[in-house]
Amino acid sequence: MSGHSDSSDGGDLFWPGYVDAVTNLAINLLFVIAVMSIVVIGITLQIAQMTKKKAIEEAQSHQTASSASSTQEKQKGEAAKDANASTKDPVVSQLQQTISEYQKKLEQTQKQLQDAQAKLSSSDSVPIQTVQASQNKPTDPKQPNKVQAMNQEAVMIVFSPDVVTMAPTEVADLMAKLKKISPLNTGRWEINVISPKGFSEAVRLSFYRANAARNALLENGVSSQAVDMKINESAQPGADNSKVLVKWLP
Repeated sequence: MSGHSDSSDGGDLFWPGYVDAVTNLAINLLFVIAVMSIVVIGITLQIAQMTKKKAIEEAQSHQTASSASSTQEKQKGEAAKDANASTKDPVVSQLQQTISEYQKKLEQTQKQLQDAQAKLSSSDSVPIQTVQASQNKPTDPKQPNKVQAMNQEAVMIVFSPDVVTMAPTEVADLMAKLKKISPLNTGRWEINVISPKGFSEAVRLSFYRANAARNALLENGVSSQAVDMKINESAQPGADNSKVLVKWLP
């Protein structure tokens, strides 16, 4: 009885020891895993710090290289500018000389213009005689006017210079030549004057001379409605307001 009981007690004591061994092994494994994870984390952190340092150093080296190259380029540009300035100095000096010469010439021309203006102002004080409407009074002609019969049915009156009226003898000569063309009270009569263009005084003289021929017709019985007076301005060199054409229109 006693031996059977001893054997049964030894079998009961085997299981707790096995559990203790397994738990110790698990604890050891967990400890090893924890230590290795800590080591791996530390190594990764060191590697990351080393890579950051290398990147910073590379960036700094790149910046220093670029700054050095930029300074070299600036120095080269300044040297080139200095060389260009040294080469352009004679050209600039020549331009300055030409400008000074032109300024002197301009001063001389300004002086000449001032002298000319002074002469013109002195000449403006000289009175100029012009023919005005208020001065259009019948006066004896300085030179006799000419009355010429034309081949066509017309008569040309050639006034002498500065004359705008007709003498009685000239009016009688004009009427005699016109009566040979046609009776005065039949048809229409056209008075035509070609005046130089652009001169108001020439147009005024043309009007006075055409009006003198018209008055001669009216005084000799021609109706005012039967007289047409035309003053044409022309830029042609043959325009002459001293010639008054009196033409018969049937």
